[in-house]
Amino acid sequence: MMNLLPTWLATAIAVFVLVLLVTNPPDGAKLPYRWLLVLVACLPLLTLPWLTGDAISLILLAVISIVRWLRAETRTRGGFIPGVLLLIVGIATCFLDETRTLPLLLVLGAGLHITAIRRRQNYRPLHLLLSVLHLLFITLALLTTDWLQVLTLIIWALTLALTKLLLDYLFHETDMVYARSLDKIMAHYTTEINGLYANIRGWRHDYHDHLQALKYYLHDEQLEQARDYLNQLEDKLDEIDDIVHSGNTVMDAVVNSKLALAEQAQIATDVSVFVGQQPLISDIDLVVILGNVLDNAIEAASEQPDVSARFIRVYIAIEKQQLYISVTNSRRADQVIDINYASTKNDKRGLGIRRINALVAKYHGIINRQYEEGVFVTEVLLPLKQITKHS
Repeated sequence: MMNLLPTWLATAIAVFVLVLLVTNPPDGAKLPYRWLLVLVACLPLLTLPWLTGDAISLILLAVISIVRWLRAETRTRGGFIPGVLLLIVGIATCFLDETRTLPLLLVLGAGLHITAIRRRQNYRPLHLLLSVLHLLFITLALLTTDWLQVLTLIIWALTLALTKLLLDYLFHETDMVYARSLDKIMAHYTTEINGLYANIRGWRHDYHDHLQALKYYLHDEQLEQARDYLNQLEDKLDEIDDIVHSGNTVMDAVVNSKLALAEQAQIATDVSVFVGQQPLISDIDLVVILGNVLDNAIEAASEQPDVSARFIRVYIAIEKQQLYISVTNSRRADQVIDINYASTKNDKRGLGIRRINALVAKYHGIINRQYEEGVFVTEVLLPLKQITKHS
């Protein structure tokens, strides 16, 4: 019996690592009672022969993984694949001996770990480093036997835990830096929109003077001068007409600021925003969600070589006591998009998507992303706790 203990411990450690990986919910996943699920998934390891226990534990993990994906606030394409792989490996374990089971478990654990990291940070050098690290430990585990193999796998598990703690710290620090910059962003947006409103008030204030000037030109039959003056006024009106008036100062600031960026990038825009003065979500969260969605749209559209094909359509409204945001943008036909809907060549866009997903989950909202050749669509639906009625 003691001779079998190292083999049992080796496979148990591998399965236990899989249990922790699967029951560690990503942003937006509703997975309550995590440690109870860990205990349930590990019970077969303690009560049944190791191969049978492994098989049942893996099948339980497959069910947990698929349920987690189904209950996630934001489902990613391919999110069910880990669950399917766990189910296949669990069934295969019933028919394999211990020498073939352990490598399969280690490879599966490495794959799930790298996939989990990739969902949070689309940084290829980090993925490569983790792949090399996993390959090193898997090779050492297969070259060693008995207690030395167990010790290798314990170090592997501890290394994964240390890696997670380090990455969590780095991600937290990144978020804190981003959060500290929000006050400056809000101040910039507010100053900009107040300036735009002041421009409108100034034009209205000068309206009488403009009429008097036109009357003077017409009275003296200076038609050419009157025509030039009207053209100048028309240019001023065009600047004012481009301003979005949604009824919400923060939303106006964000949308108008991004419209200015889109204009600089020669992107055609079609914007309809109607929210009134109803209380929405937190101003800071609104800036993060709307700002990141529009930033991603502008960046993707500006990468399109054909300037005439660049466009962004924005529609924002209150529908059935929910804040509805829809942003459609053009994109390069050859743009490669990963399972998290981020460009594979742009990690900044991936960080923005991660922040959007987290905040949508915070408000128990829904986010839907769709894309086809040349077009990308993002829809966000956020329930509002109260809507004030205005006549």
